[in-house]
Amino acid sequence: MNGQETELEPRLLEACARAGQINEDNLRRLLADNRDTVFGKKYGFGPMETSSEYRKKVPLSSYASLQPYLDRMAQGEQKVLTAYPAAGFLRTSGTEGGSKKIPVTFASLERYSDQIEWYKNLAHKKAGGKRLSVNGFRVELMQEKKEYLLSELYYQYLFRNGFLSFDDFAGGEETMFGQNGRDILYAKVWTAFAVEEITSIESIFLYDQLLFFRYLQRHWRRILRHMRKKRIPEGIGLTERTKAKLLEMPVCEQRLRRVEEECKAGFDGIAGRLWPGLSLASGIGGKSFETEDGSLRRFLGKTPVYYFSYVASECHMGVALRPEECRYVMLPESAFYEYLPWPEREGEGAEKTLLPGQVRPGELYEPVLTTFSGLYRYRTGDVVRVTGFLGESPMVEFVLRKNLFLNVAGEKMSVYQAERAVSQLAARYGLPVQSYCIGRLSWEAPACYGAVFGLEEPAAGEPAEEKKTAGRLDRALTAQNPDYLDLRRLGCLGRPQVICLSPEEYEVFLEELGMTGGHGKPRHAAGAVPEPVWKKWKEISSGRRKE
Repeated sequence: MNGQETELEPRLLEACARAGQINEDNLRRLLADNRDTVFGKKYGFGPMETSSEYRKKVPLSSYASLQPYLDRMAQGEQKVLTAYPAAGFLRTSGTEGGSKKIPVTFASLERYSDQIEWYKNLAHKKAGGKRLSVNGFRVELMQEKKEYLLSELYYQYLFRNGFLSFDDFAGGEETMFGQNGRDILYAKVWTAFAVEEITSIESIFLYDQLLFFRYLQRHWRRILRHMRKKRIPEGIGLTERTKAKLLEMPVCEQRLRRVEEECKAGFDGIAGRLWPGLSLASGIGGKSFETEDGSLRRFLGKTPVYYFSYVASECHMGVALRPEECRYVMLPESAFYEYLPWPEREGEGAEKTLLPGQVRPGELYEPVLTTFSGLYRYRTGDVVRVTGFLGESPMVEFVLRKNLFLNVAGEKMSVYQAERAVSQLAARYGLPVQSYCIGRLSWEAPACYGAVFGLEEPAAGEPAEEKKTAGRLDRALTAQNPDYLDLRRLGCLGRPQVICLSPEEYEVFLEELGMTGGHGKPRHAAGAVPEPVWKKWKEISSGRRKE
């Protein structure tokens, strides 16, 4: 890709042009600055001079192998993995079965703080108006915590240090920081109805926006009524300062009538009709979440989607360059990068990594990071495809998470395969899936998969509908994984079961499984579903059909 094809932030373009040298410089600085840490002394960082020496002497690592050091850091011990002051610890969502505690240093935040938001800032500068963030953060702007969500710490840092201004955001600080989380969407919809000049809708994950529009669709009448009365009921779970901010927003009756008319007209393409100047919707999405992202498109209509960034708790790795392209240029200054070819080879040289300039377009790799937060040769568990280069920095698209399986009877069905099966099932049969998860029904004999679909409108009156969908899911899973078919034929794996719920019911189901919290990152792997929970929701679904 030629850098002239897009309006790149000059510093990003310059960094990508020198990505190979910056990668080496990053490592030299990390080795020098951390030579006296516990980890640095163990592996002899002091005399190391080259990346080849570093890669030869320091083994590849995982969270499990670094956890003893991380636990010591969490207990307050200094200079264990890094000499840099810690900004805080992140508590991850536990997508792979266990929550992790990841340190973040000020040194790492400084390196990518002004690079992730560059395109959104550019779009806002061109369009003017206001940015609407549908997320709210429980942390106060100046509050310090022992454990943060990544988004809390990152956006707190951006606003504190002037990389973002509250003047640009509809609702300001009062609707973003210090939220209790329960009714934040009430505040966001109120703000969105009051402010017509919204030109971008932003979120951490695009799924957050789907939740926002679902809430708007369900509650628009009630919120308009409250706005006209200038009264927020006592039962709404918002802080007093957030309520005060909403009530002081100017309420134009002409604007409220327009909102009412557009909502009555339906919700296909509602975003562009409520905010005529809307030019962008931004959030993390992509192939893993394409079912949920597709449901969001109904509300967004023709509004382009910007896929924002390639981010993990361990590091902010990449940024998208333009809307509607779900690929990212790797940020040279964020880390020392290596790439492990995937699938891995066996035997001698199996763990041999490549440097950024050695990867090849079209090939698959697992990024390996040495970060400014104290992770060394850390295997991310992601698999990405290199699609090209910007300067010397690879452009990648996310493909899948390694070692994340929905395993019932040894078939090793990956979450990626299950996601492909559901996506193809929904497309082929027109199943209006807004969200879904798949778990193990281990108490059945033989054990089987249980899939729960959140549908726009669950079918009523047809007792065989879920059974028919289960058969289609069975065939879709078979097409993705040959071992699944073998175990089905041997009788070791039962036919999958399906429950179809409304979006509202689906959210309650997730709460009962403990799969909610944080921001809206869809989680498709439900683990082992308890028998009482499954049977309860099966009865609810069956009861709806009998009404």
